Amino acid sequence: MDEIKNRIINCLRTAKIPQGVENIRVDCKIGNWNTALKHCLELLLQEKINGQKTSKSWIFWINPPQLTEI
Repeated sequence: MDEIKNRIINCLRTAKIPQGVENIRVDCKIGNWNTALKHCLELLLQEKINGQKTSKSWIFWINPPQLTEI
C-alpha cells in the first residue's frame, strides 16, 4: 500500500468522528482534494475504511462512531 493510503488510515484511526475529504486532505498533507477523494474511495472499495456519501460530499471512518449522551 502506498504512503498516502497509510497516512489516511492513520488519520482515520485516531479521529474521534467521521472525517470529510477536506479534513483528511489537510491532516495527511495531500495537495489536491480530488487526489484525497480518489485514495479514500479506493480504500473504501478495498474495505479498509468505511464511508458514506452525504448531501455535500463524502465522510470516512474506521472505527464505528462513539455515541455519547449529552
